Amino acid sequence: MKEKFAKCLPYDNNLKGRIGGAPPKLIEKLILDQYVFYATLVHPEKDKIMISILIHKDFDILLENNIYPKIEVQVVEHEYSEEGNSDKRHSELGKGSISEYEDSQGKFLFIKVFGEPQFIQHKNYYFEDLEKDGYSFFLQIDEEGYSDDLKCVFMYGALYLYKHNTTEMIIAGFWQYS
Repeated sequence: MKEKFAKCLPYDNNLKGRIGGAPPKLIEKLILDQYVFYATLVHPEKDKIMISILIHKDFDILLENNIYPKIEVQVVEHEYSEEGNSDKRHSELGKGSISEYEDSQGKFLFIKVFGEPQFIQHKNYYFEDLEKDGYSFFLQIDEEGYSDDLKCVFMYGALYLYKHNTTEMIIAGFWQYS
């Protein structure tokens, strides 16, 4: 598939994609106590489907468990849902919107879907178990592209999502920081 890109914008409730704030109403009751909402993105391959990302609320645990298969980041696919009122929000992240996907963006800064990932650290141990288990790169979110009102939760890093080649299940593969 041809790579696509999305930008982080100041919050606009007319856009479906969002980083920060409260989780979508549809999933807020499914979130375990140790997780908080990070972002919800329009699924780039499925109409009317969203991808929501949850991260462990204890940063030390998130840092210690940052590579598949032991990663404290969850990915949930669901139908579009309005923002809920849950306290499962990341208290320090802030809130921004995610643009529609575009075919080209010039210099990649926020979300890249398909193509080849742009690693912060190109070390095989990040992705070799994923590839061995039948996963391929799907999407990355790079904190370098955050709008000014968002706080970095991955230490000015990037989160990499992978998709299983057979089941098409999307998971968090790993996150890196500089």
